[in-house]
Amino acid sequence: MAPQSARRQPFDVVMTMVRPPHATQRIFFPVRGTPIMRSHFFSCRLFVFALMVLMCGSFKSLADEPFAPADVVELLDGADSAEEALNAMVAASNAGDDQAAMLLVDPAIRPLLLPSIAIERYAIDSFLLKTGSFGEDENYRGGLLFHFTLRDLVCIRSIKLLETRVVDDKRVVFTVLTTENINHEENPIHNVRTFLAIQRSDRWYLFRSFGELTMLFAGSLVLQDTNEPVTFLKIHARCDDSENRENADNEVEYLIPIELIHEHLVEAATAPEIKESNQLARKLKRYYDSIVNRTKRGDYETRSELEDAMDPIEDWADILSGTTASLAPGLIEFAKKHGLKPEPN
Repeated sequence: MAPQSARRQPFDVVMTMVRPPHATQRIFFPVRGTPIMRSHFFSCRLFVFALMVLMCGSFKSLADEPFAPADVVELLDGADSAEEALNAMVAASNAGDDQAAMLLVDPAIRPLLLPSIAIERYAIDSFLLKTGSFGEDENYRGGLLFHFTLRDLVCIRSIKLLETRVVDDKRVVFTVLTTENINHEENPIHNVRTFLAIQRSDRWYLFRSFGELTMLFAGSLVLQDTNEPVTFLKIHARCDDSENRENADNEVEYLIPIELIHEHLVEAATAPEIKESNQLARKLKRYYDSIVNRTKRGDYETRSELEDAMDPIEDWADILSGTTASLAPGLIEFAKKHGLKPEPN
């Protein structure tokens, strides 16, 4: 077994940068201009591109066989059964098809994921667009630090089913062992995760914490914006003196049953501010798509012109970056009602 210090942990940061002492926010974004500190969104050009690594899952047994071919999958809005929903999610994730994967996420939960996904797409795609159109920026020193909701949505490559728990006739909890490859590393890692399957009408959908939600549940000080965060889940890392089930590298334990967390989030997703965030996320995507089309037809002659066109998007991304954090107050009260206590930092 590799020493604990050498093993990649779920929330490790892969970075080749030195972060200045004033950079305290959770997101670094590749933009031009003078560094500006914002409430939830830190924009600058002083850092090297960095990526937040989240635990990913996979769909196969632990035998180190080649992964199944990542073919194009059918777009299915839910599935006929809980098991089929889980299988379809893994197939979509293995194919890297985020649209197919999102259609298998509980529709009531999707509004909580879309704002952070919109930011993530813009952050990476705009960087590539500017580089592809005008070459590398010799003054660029920056990057971004994300919790990668989109990446977490399609990280699964294979799974092994460990346990099935029936909550009622419309809800089933699956505990699975995942296999995942992160950051082009040669050796995969294995994690124990929990999925909740939910029936809506005659279709089945899935829920688990993705990306920023995982960080929020894990007690992120930034996302909960408090010195006394509440931890909803714990990540048990394998170490020299203990092992997880199936000798997994990490095991996710929800401290409140996942079906109760899901119920709270379904209600939280109906809040007016969440609706507004989703409207803004759609506006961001549409505006950025128009910029891409205008870039293709040659409307922008210089990098500066292209960056000027993107200025409004950066303001919208700033607003959207606070969406997940806005759930924290309600979640903290919810946790207290279920016996969880704040943990002073």
